Amino acid sequence: MSYEEELAAVQAEAQRLLNGRLEIVAELKGAESAEREAELAVQSARTTKATVWARALKAGWSESELLRLGFKKPTVKAPGRPAGSGTKKSKKSAAIPAPSAGGDAALRTGPHASSSQPASDTPGVPSV
Repeated sequence: MSYEEELAAVQAEAQRLLNGRLEIVAELKGAESAEREAELAVQSARTTKATVWARALKAGWSESELLRLGFKKPTVKAPGRPAGSGTKKSKKSAAIPAPSAGGDAALRTGPHASSSQPASDTPGVPSV
C-alpha cells in the first residue's frame, strides 16, 4: 500500500470516528435544551403556585388551613412590587426643607458669613 493509500485509509477511519462523536454532541445538545425547557417550566409553575397561594390568603384562607388541606407552602415569592416601592412619598424628600426666601445667603454661617457678600454658587465654598 502506498503512502497516499495509507493516508486516505487513516483519514477515512478518523472521519468515521469523528462522525460518531458529532452525533453524540448533537444528542447531548438536544438533551441540554430539553433540560433547560423543563427548568423554565418548573420556574413558571412555582411562580404560578406562589401567585395563587397569595390570592388564597387574600381570599381568607390561612396558611395553616392550606397546609392542613395538604398544600405545600410555595418555595418562591409571588411576583409583585418590590418591598418598599409603595406609592407614598419617600421620607428623604419629605425631610429636605424648602429654600428660604433669603436664598443661599440665609444659609451661610461662620466667620466669613456676611449679609453684604453674595452667596457662592458652590455650597460650602464662601464667596470672595
